[in-house]
Amino acid sequence: MPSLDEVCTTLADVITAGTGLRAKGFPDDQVNAPEAHVLTQPFDPRLVFDSPKSAYQLGVRVMVQRTNLRTAYQDLRNFMEPTGATSIRAAIEDEDNWQVDIDYAVVTNISQPFELELAGTVYMAVGFDVEVCW
Repeated sequence: MPSLDEVCTTLADVITAGTGLRAKGFPDDQVNAPEAHVLTQPFDPRLVFDSPKSAYQLGVRVMVQRTNLRTAYQDLRNFMEPTGATSIRAAIEDEDNWQVDIDYAVVTNISQPFELELAGTVYMAVGFDVEVCW
């Protein structure tokens, strides 16, 4: 069974492989937008560490430059599409992007876009809730 850090790193690799988007397996205040960060979400440790199958609850935050609000929304909506070359959901749910054997990976929720300030820079961002089962 992989560690929580290995799961987050693998999910970041899947996003990069499926969309070409730069992705990190951890949150970082150094952002080269557009960029995705994998976050941990609240989870039941009994379903992750104490069972034969592990269901990891993760989050992915995608950030784009907030130069013009309309352009930022258009950029984020491309990542929010259910299919296509920039779709985060399509990348995560495509088993061909996973270089390890998993039972499934599914996007369970996509947030509305929001402003996010990191290290004095304002970005537009959107969050994806993801469940990965090993």
